[in-house]
Amino acid sequence: MNTTKPHPYQAFAFRGRAFLCGAQACENGTFQPVVFCVGPAPGRQTELPRDTDAYATESEALRHAEQQAMRWVEDHEDGRGLE
Repeated sequence: MNTTKPHPYQAFAFRGRAFLCGAQACENGTFQPVVFCVGPAPGRQTELPRDTDAYATESEALRHAEQQAMRWVEDHEDGRGLE
């Protein structure tokens, strides 16, 4: 998927995990959610798998990015995570 420059990411925390969530503008005028899991090592950021859906507005895509982060935490609460 070809995309334009991403918008700044917003910090988001859920159940003790830190994320950077954003909405990347696509050439067709839609926005795709983008989520990075942060830490625990300094400077470590791992991008979560991209949502296959694109959304009409930046705010809608950001909301879905936050929901994706919450689902990731719920799926990894046993401590396996990305680390």
